[in-house]
Amino acid sequence: MDSEFKITILCLFCQSPLQADGKAEYNSGDMIKCNSCGELNDYDSLIEVAKEKGLEKIKSQIETDLKKTMKGLLK
Repeated sequence: MDSEFKITILCLFCQSPLQADGKAEYNSGDMIKCNSCGELNDYDSLIEVAKEKGLEKIKSQIETDLKKTMKGLLK
């Protein structure tokens, strides 16, 4: 499995992609302002949501790969 996944960090309130200044660095406890709705998003919550989405994508890819492998073995 040589897949690469990209996860877009979305505002927790309006689901718009969050855009950071190219030089900005964020850490635990930081609040990130959404340019679309103006709400402040908790960095730690954003990272947790991104991790969950990443795990879902990986699980889905593994299931797809396993189905292809099993189908090939049963021919």
